Amino acid sequence: MDLKDLANEERGTNAVPAPPATLVAAAKDSCPAGPPGVRWLVLESKHLDDEQFLVVFEKKHLKEARKAHPGKVIYFPPEIDELHRHKDAPDYPQFLKSIHLIKKKFGGWIVPSDSPLARRLDRANRPAARGGDSHGAAKSGKRAG
Repeated sequence: MDLKDLANEERGTNAVPAPPATLVAAAKDSCPAGPPGVRWLVLESKHLDDEQFLVVFEKKHLKEARKAHPGKVIYFPPEIDELHRHKDAPDYPQFLKSIHLIKKKFGGWIVPSDSPLARRLDRANRPAARGGDSHGAAKSGKRAG
């Protein structure tokens, strides 16, 4: 997902790049989700009552972003993608507010539903397959013999 598209979709959302002191030229491959040379963006969302939050493009810039913007909730692009997948839900604004509040109070990260971790968690939470209690013996029909 393109963050510029998200900002345009928000109507009135302001995307502010990190301060010039934090801009560093980066190789194209090292910043796949963000504009070249931008470590993070400060965004403001109408869905979050115009509260500002950060989108950090690479984990290596997380500590620096936290120091530059203490107290701001931080998202990574895959988290934004995951939230954006639910944009057509009728209760989307409340969904975003709830997720944001949880991140604000408890920290943590949104695990994208298509990630290997989500698949492992899904398998771990499924009930064990239930087999028959006959241990291979047929319950109906005639016994051979």
